[in-house]
Amino acid sequence: MTRVAVIGAGISGVVAASKLQKLGYQVDLFEKSRGRGGRMSTRRLGWADVDTGAQYFTARSDEFKAEVERWLSTGDISQWEFTPQKAIDGQLVSSPDTETRYVAMPSMSSLARQYAKDLNLYLNRRIVSASQKPRSSSKNAQWTINDESGQEWGPYQWLVSSLPGDQAKQLFSEHHDIAARLPRQSHLPCWAVALVTRGEVDPGIQGVFGGDMVSWVSRLSAKPGRSLPEDGDDLWLLHFQHLWSKSRGKDCSEQVLQEGVEWMKKHLGPALTIHHHYIHYWRYAQVSPQCQLSGPIVWPEQHIAFIGDWTAGGRVEGAYLSAVQLVEHYFSHNRMREVSTPDKILS
Repeated sequence: MTRVAVIGAGISGVVAASKLQKLGYQVDLFEKSRGRGGRMSTRRLGWADVDTGAQYFTARSDEFKAEVERWLSTGDISQWEFTPQKAIDGQLVSSPDTETRYVAMPSMSSLARQYAKDLNLYLNRRIVSASQKPRSSSKNAQWTINDESGQEWGPYQWLVSSLPGDQAKQLFSEHHDIAARLPRQSHLPCWAVALVTRGEVDPGIQGVFGGDMVSWVSRLSAKPGRSLPEDGDDLWLLHFQHLWSKSRGKDCSEQVLQEGVEWMKKHLGPALTIHHHYIHYWRYAQVSPQCQLSGPIVWPEQHIAFIGDWTAGGRVEGAYLSAVQLVEHYFSHNRMREVSTPDKILS
C-alpha cells in the first residue's frame, strides 16, 4: 500500500487526505497545533467560541458550487444572509452586493473536523525537517520527516505539503532545488481582535468593510448557529488591514487592542463597553498579490506536492480546489501519474 504524508490540517490538507484515503492510500496527516482548520479556525475561550480566521467563504467555480450544495444538504454549512456596511468618514453606510456568503456549522473549524474525523491525524506535531533517500531505478522515492521532538516518521512514497507557502519554503530550505522554485512571499499578515461588548447596536449591522486600518468586522453572535456570550450583548471579530498589520509587526498587541476598541466606539457607539477580548496575530493570512499561481505545485519525479489557497488564487475555494486538482490529476485510479515535466504547475 502506498504511504502518503500530508503536512498541515487546514482545509486543503484535510480534503486531500480524505480523498486519498478513500482511493486506498495509507495517509498520515500531521498538524502543528491542537486543532484542525488552519485559517478556518475557531478558538475555544472560556467566554465564547471565536472564529478568528476566515469569517465566511464564497463559491465562484461550478466545481466548488456543487460541493457547497452538498455541504448545505448535509447541514455542514449555512448561508449567512445580511447586507454589508461600509465605513466612510467615520460613518457606516449600507453597501449591498450580490455575494452569497457561507459559514461552517456550528463553527468555522467544523468543516475541517468533519473531513478529518476518520483520518490518521497527529495533532501537536510540528514537522521541522524532511529528507529523501536516493531513488534507484527499481524503487520509488522514499521520504522521511521529523517532528520537533526528534521523532522520525516514514518512509512515505509521497509527501504533500498544505502549509502556507512561506512555511513550506522554510521547511524545505535545505532542499535548494525545491525551495528556490517556491514563491518568495505567499502571504501577508493580519491582526485579529475578538471583543465581547455590552450596549445596543443596530441588529442590521452584521458585517462591515472598514478602511485603511480595520479591513473587516464580523458580528459573530449574528452568524448562523452561533450564540450570545453569557455576560455580553454581542461578540465581534475585527480583522486589521494587512499593510497596517505588517507596519506594526507582531509585538504590539496592546496598541492593536486599543485601536480596535476606539474603532468600535467611533463607528458603533461611544457607550459600548468591553467585557472580554482576545488578540491573535496571523503571520500568514491573506495571499500576497505577488503570488500568482493557478493550481498545485507538483514534482512527480520527486514525489512531492504543494497545495493550499496560495496555489490556487486564495480564499477557501482555492484551498479546496487545490486539493481536488492534486488528487484527480496525480492520484486517481489508485495509481501515480508520472509526467515528463518535473515541476509542472496545474492550471
